[in-house]
Amino acid sequence: MRVPLALSALAFSASSTSSASPMKSRAPEGDETYGAGRFSRTVGASPEMRRLYPLLQRVAASDVPVIIEGETGTGKEVLAESIHAQSRRSRGPFIVFDCTAVSPNLVESALFGHERGAFTGAVSPRQGVFEQAHGGTLLIDELGDLDSSLQPKLLRAVERSEIQRVGGTSWAKTNVRVICTTRRNLRREVRAGRFRDDLYYRLAVTCIELPPLRKRTADIPLLARHFWRELGGDEAAIPTDFLESLERYDWPGNVRELHNAVVHRLALGELADERSSRRYLDDEPVASSEMPIPSGEFPAHSMTDRSGDFVDTLLRDEPRFTEARERVLREFERRYVRWILQRYDGNVTRAAEASGLARRSLYALKTRAGKGST
Repeated sequence: MRVPLALSALAFSASSTSSASPMKSRAPEGDETYGAGRFSRTVGASPEMRRLYPLLQRVAASDVPVIIEGETGTGKEVLAESIHAQSRRSRGPFIVFDCTAVSPNLVESALFGHERGAFTGAVSPRQGVFEQAHGGTLLIDELGDLDSSLQPKLLRAVERSEIQRVGGTSWAKTNVRVICTTRRNLRREVRAGRFRDDLYYRLAVTCIELPPLRKRTADIPLLARHFWRELGGDEAAIPTDFLESLERYDWPGNVRELHNAVVHRLALGELADERSSRRYLDDEPVASSEMPIPSGEFPAHSMTDRSGDFVDTLLRDEPRFTEARERVLREFERRYVRWILQRYDGNVTRAAEASGLARRSLYALKTRAGKGST
């Protein structure tokens, strides 16, 4: 069942936006159900959102796997936790495993655990996240980044409800509900051969797609007030011009970036420096030249510079198709990395969030672009 959810707003709590560990366990936060513009910790009051709350409640009441897709910062993890909080597993653990935050050679051990002596440094047995989440919910964050060599093992764990620790010889039964999130279009990844189709269809029993915040701007004031209260501010004291200015911004970092903007304003008030605030407080809408380039699209000027059209210049050399395509791609990557890092003052974390890339992917592009410019 694919559910294209036009979610109007997803709220991050202060605790959900900061985590140094790829694996986290959280306790449920009470018995809040849908109504009054929210589904547990998920906040939104648009008609589209209100219509979806009963559906989300049905999903929560089941025990089937779920895939939540959306750009970085749209609130996928918060929705997953909301589903857990409203499920029959709410008294069990909620474990989060981030596929991008663990060294590739340790992902298998982190997922399934290991026995003593399984590899150098394995001085004692250790549970993986499947065992840690027993009786509760396991959220696998950024599933699309999981190495293809581990996808068959994850399929077996989900399909047969059993895992084998690295270095072990026996199989252990598990009792876990699996929810996955990804910023990638997994159907496209399957078609491209980068993601196993059998694993995708086993997990995508219910698939929820979260739109970016720029497509649900009506809920920006609601989210801003929610964050303001959550951070200890007086809701009545929120400046009206600040709320209005938030609605004019494009929010490439989505709900997470909105949360950061509210933190910034609440902490510094009118002393917020112009440089860090201007992207939220400009009187004019964000210029199209400042907006991120949509996936698969290039503005007319994207491959031009002072020396003329890049492609025309390239074609004068009469290259073979594959060579020309590779050179165009390298040039685009170089300019995109330079543009996104300049926009976020060299902050790789924010640039990665805005671009929809994992930090390590942006680092790889940055390194490749640097080598290409020398």
